[in-house]
Amino acid sequence: MEYIEKIKSLFESDSASKMSKLDLRNKYLGRKGLVSEAFKEIKNIPVDQKKQFGDELNVLKNNLEKVLLQSESSEPNGTKSDLIYPINLNSLNQSSGHLSAVTQTIIKTQEILAKIGFSTIIGPEKEDETHNFDLLNIPKNHPARDVWDTIWVTDKNSDKKLLRTHTSPVQIRYLENHKPPIRIIAPGKVYRYEATDATHETCFHQIEGLVIDNQTSIATFKGVMEYLFANLFGREMQIRLRPSYFPFTEPSFEIDILFKDKWLEIAGAGMVHRQVLKNVGIEDKSYQGFAFGIGVERLVMLISGLDDIRYIHSGDLRFLYQLGKKS
Repeated sequence: MEYIEKIKSLFESDSASKMSKLDLRNKYLGRKGLVSEAFKEIKNIPVDQKKQFGDELNVLKNNLEKVLLQSESSEPNGTKSDLIYPINLNSLNQSSGHLSAVTQTIIKTQEILAKIGFSTIIGPEKEDETHNFDLLNIPKNHPARDVWDTIWVTDKNSDKKLLRTHTSPVQIRYLENHKPPIRIIAPGKVYRYEATDATHETCFHQIEGLVIDNQTSIATFKGVMEYLFANLFGREMQIRLRPSYFPFTEPSFEIDILFKDKWLEIAGAGMVHRQVLKNVGIEDKSYQGFAFGIGVERLVMLISGLDDIRYIHSGDLRFLYQLGKKS
């Protein structure tokens, strides 16, 4: 007990001196501090005194801990920097998580288009040929199917299934059960069996949009695109439409935006093919509309300044944290 009293007295003396709080903590509560050394002496204490000595030593340790914590918390700002580890859980510098750049971009697009009447829908990622190809005016054995580099999968309930190559089948499933007017977007993952490089991935994300009514025209479509990109990039964006070909639209075109004095392809689009409307039971010729498909990763690359899509799907949390904060 005299040894414990000696530690108390020595601590009071050191506390009154100019000894730093870190040195105090190391001297008394460190791995080789006086209190730790005192615990090692329990084995040498007579049996009938072991419990009392241990109890008194624990009380001393707790009291010293409280005194040090109070003195550290009352120090002027900036003097805590000499502590080499957090004293308690509340002092840990924890960083909160955040949504990925891809998810943030999808949500932002949803919010922008919701303001002009678009609803968001979802659908299955494992699809059948009927919805992924046939109803989209891509007949069996048509060479256009080769463009999508399809990943086929086995299914115990079906001879043929595939991982959807675009989110257009989500729109088809919606059209089968809803009548115009329609204004929807379908964001989600898509899959294509192709080589991975700076601008291509096997799995990526698309946002497809569809408008069907009796008033929509190409001019309507262009206005929607200008509105969307202006809000995504935070400034008015110049766009242009180039003639292209997609089996499910006629006419079809690619959408380019003027970005840093260069025209960059950003999406594919067109007026919905009349046969696609017939395939889902819309026979009234007064109805027409447009569809578009935007690569989300491409948007992220443009907004954040990335030059390689593979960074977006990397496992480097440091990079993903920075990318998510930029989006």
